[in-house]
Amino acid sequence: MHFLEQFSKSLSDLTGISSTPILLTVYSIILIIVVCLMAKGLIFLNTHLNPNERSLFLFNKKVRIFKIVIIFVFLFLIWEKQIGSIITFISFIGAAATLAMRDIILNFLAGIYISIAKPFRIEDRIELLDTIGDVVNTNSMTFEILEVKGKDEGEQSTGIIVQIPNSKIFTESIKNYTKAFKYIWSELEVKVSLNANLEQNKKTLYEIVESNDIVKRIPKKMKQALNEAIGDYRIYYNNLEPIIYTKLTDECVILTIRYLAHPKKARHIESQIWNKIYESAKENKLQLYTKEEIKKSKKDNSK
Repeated sequence: MHFLEQFSKSLSDLTGISSTPILLTVYSIILIIVVCLMAKGLIFLNTHLNPNERSLFLFNKKVRIFKIVIIFVFLFLIWEKQIGSIITFISFIGAAATLAMRDIILNFLAGIYISIAKPFRIEDRIELLDTIGDVVNTNSMTFEILEVKGKDEGEQSTGIIVQIPNSKIFTESIKNYTKAFKYIWSELEVKVSLNANLEQNKKTLYEIVESNDIVKRIPKKMKQALNEAIGDYRIYYNNLEPIIYTKLTDECVILTIRYLAHPKKARHIESQIWNKIYESAKENKLQLYTKEEIKKSKKDNSK
């Protein structure tokens, strides 16, 4: 400590700045270095001792959060007596710097809120600011999501990581696809001919969707998830099994298949169902609305 005081006094004589803030700055630098080294040591040990990737990531994440908290707490203790002077100094810097500090503080407080209230967690799929993606990282100032395309494009990953300020959770609406439970309702429209046997076509479609290995396991899991969430959310469904709705138009009958799916597997399930529909149509088990019927319908309408 005597060495640090002597070093601070020498810098003070050299620069003309009071030795107290110099000494506190030195203490702060040493604190940050020590805490960062300790955190890296824990992460290094965990990386070599923990074979599970998920628990490895979560542990390392907690170490980083704990590191930031420790640094902030000890920096406050070190600079406690100087805080008034620091605030006075900041007030002289100007409006731009004050606004920047406001945003930093707001993002930090929002980061604490995210850690406590958990509006989303790592691996949740969310939609925010017209961006859909899976949360891959959170920290004291921002969170990051791995972007996926929109529903019309199959919700496949683009490989782009989007960084969003934490404070956006206070000003923007967040859609969480997997918060209360992991499954969402997906719908798929199948157009069949007006002359088709409606009951037979619906029966075939029911057989297709209910034979899907993923779809048929979900209602039971969804029921369990609803029971677990009932204490936190007023959510209930009368039916969890796949269902087909009928809509009649001037040209065709639209059969809408509604079923539960995990948002990250929705495109895969949809592809499997369409493959089965195609095979059934080739075997004449389904009377799909074809181009010939579209042309015929247009001719009839033009008369």
